[in-house]
Amino acid sequence: MKIALGTVQFGLDYGVSNIYGKTSKHEASQILQYAHNSGIEMLDTAMLYGNSENIISYYSKSNHNWKVVTKTPQFIGNSINAIHVKQLKKSFEQSLINLNKNNVYGLLLHSCDDLLKPNGHLLFKEMERLKSIGMVKKIGVSLYSDEQINAVINKFNIDLVQLPVNILSQKLFLDGWLKKLKDSDIEIHARSVFLQGLLLMKRSLVPSYFSPIKKKLDKFYRLSKVLGLTQLELSLGFVMNIDEVDKVVVGANTIGQLQEIIQASQTRLQLSDYRDISIDNNKYTNPSSWKI
Repeated sequence: MKIALGTVQFGLDYGVSNIYGKTSKHEASQILQYAHNSGIEMLDTAMLYGNSENIISYYSKSNHNWKVVTKTPQFIGNSINAIHVKQLKKSFEQSLINLNKNNVYGLLLHSCDDLLKPNGHLLFKEMERLKSIGMVKKIGVSLYSDEQINAVINKFNIDLVQLPVNILSQKLFLDGWLKKLKDSDIEIHARSVFLQGLLLMKRSLVPSYFSPIKKKLDKFYRLSKVLGLTQLELSLGFVMNIDEVDKVVVGANTIGQLQEIIQASQTRLQLSDYRDISIDNNKYTNPSSWKI
C-alpha cells in the first residue's frame, strides 16, 4: 500500500487542527492493528516524537513485521564533529531498543541542515557504516526545499528522502524536483499532505494567520465542492496520484480517521488541474514558520 502510517501523534500533541491531543495508548494499539489488517506495511517515527517508538514496539502484535523509518536527533552547533557522530550512533542504537528491532528499513537525518553543515559528511559516513553492517536498509534525509535537494543529491549517495507535498505546496512537483529525485533512483516519501490538518479544517475555523492566502483556500474549498469530494479526498488524492511519490505519510489520532484516510486514498485525480491553488510562500506552507 502507498500509505505509510505516521506516528508523531502517538508521542506528541501534534497538528493545528488536532482536538484530541496526544493519541491514547489504547487508541494507538487499535490504529496499529487496523493499519496492519488494511495492508499498511510501513511506519514513520523518530526519536523526537516523544515515546512513539516505544508505543510502536509495545502495542504491535508479533506478526506485525513493520518496515520502520526512524530519524536522528538534531545536532547542536554550527559544524559537525566526532561528538555528534557518537550521538547519532547512540541515538540509533536506542531507537532499535525502543522499537525492539535488530534493524530498520530507513534512517533519515531529521534536519537536512545538519548534513549541510561543515563536516556534515561525518554524519552520513556513520549512516553508511550502519547500512553496511545491515542495521538499516536505506539511508537519507528529511528535507524541505529545492535548494536542499540540489545540495544533497550532488554530494551524497542518498537512498531515501522525506519531503512536504500537498495541494497548497506543489512547488517540488511542478518544478520537476520529484522527477529529478526518481531519475536518481531515490525513494520519495511525501509528508505534510494535510498541512498539519489545515486542509481538513472547516473554513470558519481556519486561524486568522492564514487570511493572506484566503483566496487560495477558497479555491480549494470550491474545487472540493465542484468535484464532489471531501477535503480529505481532494488533499490525499492529489498526492496519492503523483507517480514519483513512493509512500504518502499520514497520521491518525483515531481509528475512525484512519478508516477515512484509507478509503480516501482510492480517489483518482488529474493532476494538471490544480496548479492555480499552489502557494510559493514558506510563511504559510512551512508549519515551522507559522505564528499561531
